[in-house]
Amino acid sequence: MRYRETGEYEVISTKVSLVDYDESCDLESFDCGIPDYNSFLLSDARKYIEIGISSVHLLVENETNFVLGYVALLTDSFLLDKSEKVKLELDIPFSSVPALKIGKLATDKSRTEHHYGCYLLELALGFADNLLNEGIACRFLTVDADAEYNPNTFQYYEKNGFIKNEHRTVINRKIV
Repeated sequence: MRYRETGEYEVISTKVSLVDYDESCDLESFDCGIPDYNSFLLSDARKYIEIGISSVHLLVENETNFVLGYVALLTDSFLLDKSEKVKLELDIPFSSVPALKIGKLATDKSRTEHHYGCYLLELALGFADNLLNEGIACRFLTVDADAEYNPNTFQYYEKNGFIKNEHRTVINRKIV
């Protein structure tokens, strides 16, 4: 991840906590600048958790309990073609591989003193590692990068180590 070696994550970790979605937190004050993402936190997150669609974790400032950001996580799988499997040294007879997906990630637009989004990505990677430690196969961390509100979204994830999936089913997929 992008700021792993800078010491910034260590600084952030002393000031924040990652907690499971909690409606007692001041969710109303959260504003990432994208109404759909704000609305998700207020209206959809609880429902998605209850019906087993995703988990939602809040990054909360320890001193003020201010919600700095959130990440929604769910299970995933995706396809690798033969050349990708060779490159990754995956000698397997199938194309589908298990992953943990970042469904949504957002940070409050008023708090830019640290790279909280990158920190949340690092924590999501930790969740993927924990799955492996619990005996649940998880080879990758994926994200459906949403560029509808920000055309630089793809570059953001690439700068943080994500690689665009070039599998033909992804490239040819039409979203309706």
